[in-house]
Amino acid sequence: MRRCLPIVALGLLALVPPLAGQSTITGVRNLAFGVVIRGVATTVAPGDPIRSGRFYVRHILGRQVQLDFTLPTQLARVGGGGTLAITFQNGDAVAQQTAPGSPPTPFDPTKKKKIKLTDSADLFVNLGGRVSPTPTQATGSYIGTVILTCTFL
Repeated sequence: MRRCLPIVALGLLALVPPLAGQSTITGVRNLAFGVVIRGVATTVAPGDPIRSGRFYVRHILGRQVQLDFTLPTQLARVGGGGTLAITFQNGDAVAQQTAPGSPPTPFDPTKKKKIKLTDSADLFVNLGGRVSPTPTQATGSYIGTVILTCTFL
């Protein structure tokens, strides 16, 4: 019999002081895996409109933003012991400026990424990932913290 595990990875953010009051970062949506089955790896794509994590970044048009994620390697079981492995790889993050026709920029969230704001001063950053529950994974909710640090250049 397969057991289901509800999973959520909380998206938090670190704020860097804004440049002349014009630069901001806001957490929009948590990365949420939903119900996961024991022994079955579950992936959330960064383009998933409901389950992917999402951040909004605003800076000065023509300037750069350096994106730097701090990512967990395990999620902790809420209300009890136990952990759940979570991984991120190249393509699990996507940055996209908000101007019509702006192309998405996939990148590896385990590495810093510089984005030049050429189309608009606004940028959305989406995050996906994967969890790998063991066949004997304890049921329950699991949480972790994702931090996005933006350096405004």
